[in-house]
Amino acid sequence: MKVVKVGNHCCIRLVKEAVALISKGYEVHLVGFHKPNACEEDFASFSLCQNNRQLLDTLRLHKDADLFHVHTEPYHLVMAIREAGITKPIILDMHDSMEWRTDDPAKHVGEERLAISMSDGLVFPSKMCRDITNPSLPHCILPPYVNERFYKLLDHLRLGGIALNGKADPPKEYDFMDYCKYEKLAKELKEAQIPFHIYTVWQNTEHLKFYEAISLPKPTLPYNSLLKSLGHHDWGLCGNLGQFKEWDVAMPNKLFEYLAAGIPVIAMNCKSVEEFVQEHQVGICVKSVQEIKDRWDERFKCQANVFKTRQKFTMENNISILEKLYAEVLNGRNNAGNS
Repeated sequence: MKVVKVGNHCCIRLVKEAVALISKGYEVHLVGFHKPNACEEDFASFSLCQNNRQLLDTLRLHKDADLFHVHTEPYHLVMAIREAGITKPIILDMHDSMEWRTDDPAKHVGEERLAISMSDGLVFPSKMCRDITNPSLPHCILPPYVNERFYKLLDHLRLGGIALNGKADPPKEYDFMDYCKYEKLAKELKEAQIPFHIYTVWQNTEHLKFYEAISLPKPTLPYNSLLKSLGHHDWGLCGNLGQFKEWDVAMPNKLFEYLAAGIPVIAMNCKSVEEFVQEHQVGICVKSVQEIKDRWDERFKCQANVFKTRQKFTMENNISILEKLYAEVLNGRNNAGNS
C-alpha cells in the first residue's frame, strides 16, 4: 500500500507512525515544509516544499497513492489535497486542537471542523480528545508511542533531577498556551533545590534565555540523542502546576519518550496521563512540588516497572490500530463505489 504522509513541520509523531508502517511493508512517502528530526532516510521519498504551489504540484505527483495521511497542525493541508484535484481517502491525524486547549468558542478554529468534514478517517492521541471532538467518521485512538529502535538502556552518566521534554513558553505567549508556561513551577523547583532540566523544542534564544535564570534549559537535540539524554535524569515531567484543559486530555509524546529513555514519570494535574501512570505503576501523580519531594524515593520502584512494562508501548506493537483504520476507510470507499 502506498501512503503519503503530509505535514507542516513533519513532527516526531508522524515519523514514529511512518517507521512502524514501513517495517510492515508499507510504501510511505513524506511531503512537508520542514525536515523531520529523525529517520528521513526511511521514507520512500521526501519532498521539502517552500510554498503552496510546490505543495500542490508535489501532491499531484502522488495521485496514485492509496491514501493520504495528514498530520496537524495546521489543518489546511487537508484542503490542499482536495485543491490539488486528488480524490483518494484522507486520514486526518489530530495532534492538537483549539477545542482541546480552551472552552472559549471565540478561540475555536473553523478550519479544524472544515478539515474534519473533508476527511475520511480520524486519528486521536487519547480517548478524552476523541470525546471532545465527538466524530461521526471512522476513527481510532493511537497514542504517540515510540519506536523500538529508540528504546534506551541506562548508561553510567547520571545528571539526576527532573527532565521536561517539549514546549516551555515564556509568559508573554498566547493565553491559550498557558499550559506550557513553566515559570512558576521552575521557580518552585529551584527553591526546593530540585534540578529542572528543560529539553526545549524551541531554538529561539529568547526562550532559552528566559529559563536560564530559573532552570537548566538545553539546546534542541536530534531525536536519538534526546532520548539518551533523558535517561540521565531521575524523573520525566508531564503536566504543570494548576489545572489546564489541554493537560487533562493530552497523551503527549513526552510520556512515551520518558519510558523509552528508561525513566519514570511525574504526572502533575494531567488526567489522561495520570490514569496511564496509575494503571501501569510507572510513576507518581502529584499536585505540588512538596508532593514531589515527599515521594521522591518512590523512583526506584516506578523505574523498575518502566522496564517491566514498556515493551507493550512500542509503536510497532500498536500500529495495527492504524492499519485497521486504513482498511476500514478503504473498504468503505470501495463498497460505496460498488453500490
